[in-house]
Amino acid sequence: MGSTEYLDNLPARRVVNDVGKSEYRIGAKGLKIVEELSARGCSVVTIAKALRMGRDAFRRCRDRQPEVLEALERGRAVEHDQLVGNLRLAANEGNVVANIFLLKARHDYIDMPLPPSVQVNVGAGVLVVPERQTMEQFLEHQEIGPQRPETVERIPGERNNN
Repeated sequence: MGSTEYLDNLPARRVVNDVGKSEYRIGAKGLKIVEELSARGCSVVTIAKALRMGRDAFRRCRDRQPEVLEALERGRAVEHDQLVGNLRLAANEGNVVANIFLLKARHDYIDMPLPPSVQVNVGAGVLVVPERQTMEQFLEHQEIGPQRPETVERIPGERNNN
């Protein structure tokens, strides 16, 4: 095997460019690695390490070689489709959070912020009072818990003398 054939079988190799500077080139084997690792959700740093180069060198390869960016995007598309499929399965099995997330992510639903309010802890829950009302005004219009009469008809623990 000649030395150039050996270099052609490497995922990435250093070459001298037109201006005499050394730079990495990613070959067909490297493109397969980029796509596979990207599909598995690996970070750019991990992919660069697999190609035996640093993150910045990998970024420059992506900038110079459009096929590297395409391989990265193809891999990410595979990962995306797998994750959406997993979410879809969870949603179909009744996972409410998965249903909410898919609805928001895939159909452009957004959470609307609530108007400014006052939050008061009440027992195990939180009472949210709109800002434009006082606590008294809010409670006046709400039915929270059992209503107590204004007067006490019998004191607990005392015998009824009727």
